[in-house]
Amino acid sequence: MTLHIVNQSPHAGNALNDCLQAFHEGDVLLLIEDGVYAARGATLTGLPQNAAYCLSADAEARGISIDPSISAIDDAQWVDLCTQHNPIVSWFR
Repeated sequence: MTLHIVNQSPHAGNALNDCLQAFHEGDVLLLIEDGVYAARGATLTGLPQNAAYCLSADAEARGISIDPSISAIDDAQWVDLCTQHNPIVSWFR
């Protein structure tokens, strides 16, 4: 069960696309920094339920409304995700 962390906007590069191509059953995705722009809707269709998370502070800082299918989490919950998943892959470009 891999934790995939994406920090890049889906409009600025291929990090999210590359991540989704490597995504397997049991994996989870965390959107941080500009990656939260993908939390607005249709970009993440096809992911299993409860597999997508978004750092709420980053979404709030950018004025983004998070799609209901994506779980908004705080820093403590991010740490929990890190302790529950191995490996952790950062998709930073």
